[in-house]
Amino acid sequence: MRTNPRQHILDTWRAFARVTNNRGNWAWGGRDPSNSISDAEQILCLLYPATEVAGFKLERPDAIEDDVLAVLKPMGSGLDIPMQLLEALEQYVENYTDAAGPTFTGGSYLQPEEPGNEVKPEQTEYDITESYSISITLCLSAKGFLREFQRTVERAALRERIEVVVARLDERLTAAMVGLLRSFVINVLEPDSMEETLLLERVSQGRTVGRTLTQDLRGQLQAVRDRLPELTFGLPPENERILRDYPDRFFECGWTWGAAEDATDIDLPAAVGVRQPHGVAESRPMLHFTVSALDGLADLFSARTSRQGLLTSEQQPLREALNLRWGLALQYWATIATFGTGRWPMEDVPWTGDDGRTSPYFTELVLSVVSLNEQRGIAAGGEVVGRSVGVLEELAQRGRVNRRAVEEDRGINLHDPGVSMPLRGSEADGPRLAWVYTGYAATLAKIALRLAGVTTSRRTRARLIEVADSAVDHLLLRRQQDIGLWDDPANAFPGVSPVPATPSWDITERVVEVFVAAATLVSAPPLADQGQIDQANAKIAEARHILDQERLTIPMAGGAEEQKLLREVEQLLNRADGLVSGRPATASALADKVLRDLDELAFARQAAIRSA
Repeated sequence: MRTNPRQHILDTWRAFARVTNNRGNWAWGGRDPSNSISDAEQILCLLYPATEVAGFKLERPDAIEDDVLAVLKPMGSGLDIPMQLLEALEQYVENYTDAAGPTFTGGSYLQPEEPGNEVKPEQTEYDITESYSISITLCLSAKGFLREFQRTVERAALRERIEVVVARLDERLTAAMVGLLRSFVINVLEPDSMEETLLLERVSQGRTVGRTLTQDLRGQLQAVRDRLPELTFGLPPENERILRDYPDRFFECGWTWGAAEDATDIDLPAAVGVRQPHGVAESRPMLHFTVSALDGLADLFSARTSRQGLLTSEQQPLREALNLRWGLALQYWATIATFGTGRWPMEDVPWTGDDGRTSPYFTELVLSVVSLNEQRGIAAGGEVVGRSVGVLEELAQRGRVNRRAVEEDRGINLHDPGVSMPLRGSEADGPRLAWVYTGYAATLAKIALRLAGVTTSRRTRARLIEVADSAVDHLLLRRQQDIGLWDDPANAFPGVSPVPATPSWDITERVVEVFVAAATLVSAPPLADQGQIDQANAKIAEARHILDQERLTIPMAGGAEEQKLLREVEQLLNRADGLVSGRPATASALADKVLRDLDELAFARQAAIRSA
């Protein structure tokens, strides 16, 4: 990889420390006024790498790496840094908790769909799925960090202070899990409706929509449909009746933008006392918020969460309910994206949404679901990754990520002003709102890195890494020159107006996620194929056989140098044996050295015999 994730994270943290530290206090806000999503993104710019990447740990003050201390110097010494994080987390849970419990509002991130309209105060108080999702990531990262930090603390008062914050984070985590249950929706499509027509057009890819195609689609979705009646929490009871009474109807499932308009209360012990406001979001899944929820839930189901025991016993039933929805949503959208024997729907760029709107960003979202499904290890196999590469390469070109853009190029709109998605149902209290996303390049890089981590093909991996490297180069070009954070599209695109020298935390946090994904890929074992493994094993077997022959030939009382050499080559062979499955090229190189050393030993002995 051209991308050097460690250096990029250090550079970002250096800029972050300058911007966030205000005379020893945490400075909130950026280009957008503070809200529950933006402030969580700001904390995660520091906390996410610290809990996900080795070498960036901050919870043990005496073990922080020297280069990390150097870039975070504006925040203080080794002890000052975790203390500032603790204070930021205290302020965050305080700012986004009221008398009824944690709040998950969108605030300044909500915009009117029609320019010139004004967002009403009631609308800024809507709970947003994006806030639920990022709160799960924040609470899990923060709990893991604080538990480790607490082990280094001796003062009882500070330990109690940490305990209070952890308890409030647990309260927020529970509320976020309840919110995701209530924003998950199932939409059974009416026959001949626009939604059904668009679905069938999407999967048909130009073929005649007839009985065979619809039966094939129903058959592939049957496994999802069979389990949907199990989803009772948060969903209206008529969903189960419609699914039972109309088995031939198509459906869609996923997350809408907030608590659904027909969401019911979650009746579980963990949800007792949790605020469950009446929802207004239309009960139709939106791809953007579905992917946002899936990403947050991936952290909930991660090995780190289980290993560190970050969930309470009361939260386990919520986890199981969300796990079922997570798996079904992944399976549903991956099935739609890869349906058919010819060109797959995901290869038909741009993807058409259920409202008829098209965008390359929607194709990115579908690929994001496919990549998560591949990471689970139960998907269709190498063909999925192989066919995804070409789509990612096309998306990079369409978004002018790896191509020069000209003024008024349509590809620029994906980054500035971004992709606008209407929030249907938000017009209940004012003008219809929209969610605008400008992280096209960051999403592209993250998907490429995720797929690169699961492919077994060197050629495919090289192409995916090239897409990711190109996207990172593009993102680095868009770094704000004055402060070193993101985002200034004017640096990359002609005709775009410069932006204020203030950080956009949503893009900065997504860029940090890309660097973390790159570090994860680099940290993984190198790609190995069976041919390399077989070749290394053959060399090791030959070397061991020759070693046994030498032991038979050389008396135990032989020369000290000869005995030392035999012990050294045996140690090298043992190491090669341990590396052969994960690093066959290294194992092969070690075996080569052993073979050369043994041959030199035999040659020297033969030369001595001839001279005698």
